[in-house]
Amino acid sequence: MTAVDRVTRELDGARATFPAFNSAHEGWAVLREEVDELWEEVKQRQPDRERMRKEATQVAAMAIRFLHDVCGVPL
Repeated sequence: MTAVDRVTRELDGARATFPAFNSAHEGWAVLREEVDELWEEVKQRQPDRERMRKEATQVAAMAIRFLHDVCGVPL
């Protein structure tokens, strides 16, 4: 599965489960949380590639969601 396929699947799931971001502040907080989770895995002595892939995918999906929900960029 390509990176774009992974991000698209993650974004679709998030949009089906959670409402749109109510504000830029909320979107930033969600994106920050995902970046923090990726950073926690990266800092491990032996980072798990699958966990990093999962977290990086979530970061990308939430960045796209921010662009859409907050900035009005079409999907």
